[in-house]
Amino acid sequence: MIELNASNLSASLSWPIIGIVAFMVGGLIVASERWHGRFTDDTDLHKPQAMHKKPTPRVGGLAVVAGSLAGLLVLGPHNMTLTWLWPALFVAALPVFVSGLLEDITKDVGAGKRLLAAFISAGIAWWLLGGVSRVGLSWADTLLSNWPIISLVFTVVAVGGCTHALNIIDGMNGLAGMIATLMAVSLALVALQVQDTPIFLIATALASAALGFLVWNFPFGRVFLGDGGAYFLGFMLAELAVQLVVRNPSVSPFYALAVLFYPVFETLFSIWRRKFKRGVPVDQPDALHLHQLVFRRLVRVTFSRDRRHALPALCNAMTSPYLWVLALIGLVPATLWWDNAWALCASMLCFAAVYIWLYIRLVKWRRPRWLLLPSLGRSGRHH
Repeated sequence: MIELNASNLSASLSWPIIGIVAFMVGGLIVASERWHGRFTDDTDLHKPQAMHKKPTPRVGGLAVVAGSLAGLLVLGPHNMTLTWLWPALFVAALPVFVSGLLEDITKDVGAGKRLLAAFISAGIAWWLLGGVSRVGLSWADTLLSNWPIISLVFTVVAVGGCTHALNIIDGMNGLAGMIATLMAVSLALVALQVQDTPIFLIATALASAALGFLVWNFPFGRVFLGDGGAYFLGFMLAELAVQLVVRNPSVSPFYALAVLFYPVFETLFSIWRRKFKRGVPVDQPDALHLHQLVFRRLVRVTFSRDRRHALPALCNAMTSPYLWVLALIGLVPATLWWDNAWALCASMLCFAAVYIWLYIRLVKWRRPRWLLLPSLGRSGRHH
């Protein structure tokens, strides 16, 4: 039974404040760009992942962190458990957030160093809050429960990998921010059903902060989430998923994977594609992620035939809703059947099947007609 007691209801009135703080900090970043732009702007318009046409601040993670920190200060007194859980998560998130922010400013912190910082953050969280103790397989659960070193290694790799994965899909206006919001909402809904108030409050606060940032990021991309923001959100979501399972035996361990499956699958698929299909280093950037194919072969072709609407930022933004819907294919059943391992596995298989089908169709230029934007249908046949 889903209930929200008076204390939580009172705390819920503070969620708009969190979004407003994130919105205000994002606006401050945009308004003051002329002073900090030479340090914070993404000026490399020719790199493989670049989808913007002019230098843009990439420190939007500061807005998300500021909004989340406001939530810590406002919501903390409403729940005693929250007063230590959320500060612990923030302390643990500092290494990966700082490393991402330094990359946003200096453009000189390699992916390997940022991944190491993600592992360090995951290790700190394991030490402060505990880590993965069950994965739904009896023999593995025994090892994880009886051998702390195994739990530590598994938690560090899993949480660090998921943290890094969200950064992989941060390539279009509104994509990573909205995906993170949808994941946070799913975590909040499941936490509400199992009456885990701290996880519920933290997840909803993250969603509010991400939405406040998205006002500036979608559709026109006035500020980017950046590595700092993507790593912060990725780490917090991964840790919340782990803690939700650790604190609530009724939640299937497969839910923790299912709720984060889109960025995880995107990362694994990219590794396979680079190493086995293209024969290049797995950390070599390219322009072959699914969101980039959707941009070039479903969205941009429409705008190229209708010059009146050829706004690069809008063209960029029209890509994200395709991926939002794709993510919901896995997220909706995962949120509904969070305690059913078979249903959760089926949701992940369904997502993977749709992802691979769409990827193959786009790579071969066999784009489904029903996915093309309407204006293309009026201008003639596609090719």
